[in-house]
Amino acid sequence: MMTFYSAIGSYRIKNQNGRKVPYIQRLGKLHPISIPEFVIWSTLLWEVLTYDELKRFYDSQMKLLEGEKPDFDQLLDLLVKRKLVSKGLGYTGRDALYNMLSDAFVVPYHISTGRKTLQLLRMLTKGTLQLVDILLGTKKRSLTADEQRVLELVEQTPLSTAEIIRCFERNIVDVSSAEKVINGIYCAEDSDQRHISNEQFHSVYTNPVLEAISNLYLNRQILLELP
Repeated sequence: MMTFYSAIGSYRIKNQNGRKVPYIQRLGKLHPISIPEFVIWSTLLWEVLTYDELKRFYDSQMKLLEGEKPDFDQLLDLLVKRKLVSKGLGYTGRDALYNMLSDAFVVPYHISTGRKTLQLLRMLTKGTLQLVDILLGTKKRSLTADEQRVLELVEQTPLSTAEIIRCFERNIVDVSSAEKVINGIYCAEDSDQRHISNEQFHSVYTNPVLEAISNLYLNRQILLELP
């Protein structure tokens, strides 16, 4: 069996009593998170890692912190239960990836070129980046046709991975309203998210969509959310 993990939501830093405190924002709600939990979550942001990869990084980071080290398995299980981390199990990597992403909603992530350049320039002045990295970092990546199609859908409304696969399968391009989503994706009376997730597992479009969503996520062009 294979197991994959990835981060859900985005992070916010709030000043509380002169201290910077991390929160995870999921579906518009802020969730408090401890520093050890944040180490796990931030490691998974825009990454897809196995259990061993994640634990190895956690152990190396926790060596830098003083005091008692919280148990990794307990922290990870709690993050999964709180839906701040998505977990997928499967006999193959493809199965594990699908089970991790099928119910996750894909949300476009936008960062302005000016803001991105400013961040890179700050890193350059600190000596952590070379000029060539600045040029590569500001260069826009070319999208594949499938990646562009995914973005065109989720720019209209957040959709789960299974719903996106169904849109590909039925050539649905307009999901600009709840009515159009229901009529196009959930036209059968017995259709619900679980039903669609089970059905789309076997679709011929599953692999192309998984590849497109994975590439968009790893390249920081989308975020994942869980209801």
